[in-house]
Amino acid sequence: MSKNIDTSTNYASNVRSLYEEYPFPLRDPQDEARRLVIAEQESIGKLNHYCFRGQQAFGNGFRVLVAGGGTGDHTIFLAEQLRNYDASVTYIDISRTSMDIARERAHIRNLNNIEWHHCSILDVASLGLAPFDLISCTGVLHHLPEPERGLAALRGVLSPQGAMSLMLYGRVGRLAVYAGQELMRLVNDGVEDRRSKTRHALSVVRGLPETNWLLRGGGPNRVLNEFLDDESNLNDVLLHEQDRAYSVLEIYEFLAGAQLDLVEFTSFHSDPPSFRCMYDPMVWITDPALRSHVSSLPRPRQQAIAEAMSCMITCHGFYAAPAGADRIASPDDLDMVPFFLYFDPTNLAQHFRAAAGRPCGLNYRKSAVQFQVGKHSADLVAGIDGARSLGELFDMVHRNSGGSVSHSELQRDFMAFYEPLNGLDILLLRHRSIAPFPEFPFESVN
Repeated sequence: MSKNIDTSTNYASNVRSLYEEYPFPLRDPQDEARRLVIAEQESIGKLNHYCFRGQQAFGNGFRVLVAGGGTGDHTIFLAEQLRNYDASVTYIDISRTSMDIARERAHIRNLNNIEWHHCSILDVASLGLAPFDLISCTGVLHHLPEPERGLAALRGVLSPQGAMSLMLYGRVGRLAVYAGQELMRLVNDGVEDRRSKTRHALSVVRGLPETNWLLRGGGPNRVLNEFLDDESNLNDVLLHEQDRAYSVLEIYEFLAGAQLDLVEFTSFHSDPPSFRCMYDPMVWITDPALRSHVSSLPRPRQQAIAEAMSCMITCHGFYAAPAGADRIASPDDLDMVPFFLYFDPTNLAQHFRAAAGRPCGLNYRKSAVQFQVGKHSADLVAGIDGARSLGELFDMVHRNSGGSVSHSELQRDFMAFYEPLNGLDILLLRHRSIAPFPEFPFESVN
């Protein structure tokens, strides 16, 4: 299915021309035959956990809007996961070149649950398809001349019980990027042709001294190759003419303007990845008096402190909803089923037993957490199979202990590892009434 709505008044012409000439991210549709790009923020297991209290079956005509779908990563991943559900995905984008790439990717995968529209997100109401149960909008709003208009347009087609999965650039984490953009503006002063701007930028990147902000912290060879081998990425990052970023506090303000609540920050596959635990300042604050003071501050301000301390959050991935309270699946509900997402727990119980009586460390994709495991944490984590509810898990460990441990003790020992692992988005919950969700090999991320 497809409709074309091309209203030139509702997009920035310079942004559209950029993505017509340099569709982003750079994708070869033929690669779909060998791998699936996982947009992990859109894993329906995560969406269910954070946005729908663990109780969303993604059936009964569940409707998804991917607003600004680009070359299709989020659209394809969502449609692939929902292939065997009574659900549909609607794609919109201002770049026909990008849409053609996304459609070809879907064709190769034989995905028939996507509707395609060539238009601006500001025109979404005119499609007559509202309301949507989920709106995914990644890396789009911050490229609008008036991001508030874009968010309001999406808010207008969201179901009252629906949720949004959003990504906005991080102000603190992208300071080096904005220094790079300023450099490119200086170099390209008076140059109008995009190809010439690109050639100049490539030459500048090749000659950057090691003192340049772009080369700090990420390894010069990796950073250089990201730009030299991918002109689409070079243009999206360093030559974009319509680009703004947000701090944590600005995100809260931005959402409030559209009568939306921030439900939770979540991991985003940037490099290095951003995880929810990175929004907790207690990861770095060890002084007891300062911890006491900071913990007394409102949560948004605590998260802002963490952002300013780490300086590594380049992209804010988060979920938002009209009413954000009680959206997240609760470990206090014993009918919840704990399950691991994109993580192999095979050696975890042994690791917990070896850490008995001392802090337990876990390294995951360039991030690390430390926590104190409980006496029964190893037995509990060994019993997580993606099918047992918490109540069944506690009953099993209680029986195996000869009845010597109470449910309250087991709940405490479960939370000892649930909270840090949930902070990495690798241990989540779904209600026992909801069947397990499809999961794809994480190695296929590209």
